[in-house]
Amino acid sequence: MAKQKRVIVYFLENNDFHRSIRFFKKGFKHCGVIYFDDVCKHWIILEYIYGQFLVDILENSKADAFFELLRQKKAKLLEGKIEFKHTGFPSFMKSWIKEHSCVSYVQRIIGLNKWWIFTPYQLYCALKKHNYCEIDL
Repeated sequence: MAKQKRVIVYFLENNDFHRSIRFFKKGFKHCGVIYFDDVCKHWIILEYIYGQFLVDILENSKADAFFELLRQKKAKLLEGKIEFKHTGFPSFMKSWIKEHSCVSYVQRIIGLNKWWIFTPYQLYCALKKHNYCEIDL
């Protein structure tokens, strides 16, 4: 069996004041994933933002700058393992309502398949229940 990859899911405040997030909990307006790739020895960021799925490979100095940005924005970070399992939930419900949001993309990346999770804060609470641990920078 392949080694399970540990990832960091980050949650932070978003200052673009988009109407779709104005009722989200403060400090939980955006989320993304970052992990360290042992093969290429770089940090990799995966996030869905401004209608695009972004993948960014960071060398050490850029990774330090990114983590400093997370510190400045007082981001919440949860660390845990990617789940490789299929829940058996009907496929039309997997992306029925919230197809293109940072929350749905993070769920796809980490293998969490909960169609009722819409906001970053709901995802944060669900990950805590799935044994993701809060970490400090």
